[in-house]
Amino acid sequence: MSTIPETRFDPSALSDEDKQQLQKALQLDVLPVLLSKGGDVIELPKSVNDLFSEILQAIRRKETVFLIHEDEALTTQAAADYLGVSRQFFVRLLEDRKLPFHRVGTHRRVLFKDLVIYRQTRSQERRTKLDQMTDALVEADLDAQYIDLTRPDSESA
Repeated sequence: MSTIPETRFDPSALSDEDKQQLQKALQLDVLPVLLSKGGDVIELPKSVNDLFSEILQAIRRKETVFLIHEDEALTTQAAADYLGVSRQFFVRLLEDRKLPFHRVGTHRRVLFKDLVIYRQTRSQERRTKLDQMTDALVEADLDAQYIDLTRPDSESA
């Protein structure tokens, strides 16, 4: 099985004391800072604080957290796993030039940042199409003519 290269943190590895400190930090709405060896306190930018908060929330939910560099080159299997599709379907995306890739010998590699862009684009396209369908239904006034197909029609009985 192919895996995505990453820095991985498994919340089940936390000690009970660490879990208690994490819970306390989440309840107190604390701002993380860096403390230098010399004792200097360095406040972190809001964007970094938001990222840490998101990571801590995921850990609290006992989700595994992955840290992947955006320029990391992934195998076709790892990329397919990330998108939640089969490797065969993913390879077809590459062959149809839906995603950029490069070759390492005979093997194809895809940059993680290109996968993120592809996923965001597909998600936006889905939302746009759903909005268009909803608008068309409203325009045709079909939403007022909704028929519940799960119940037998009383007129046909």
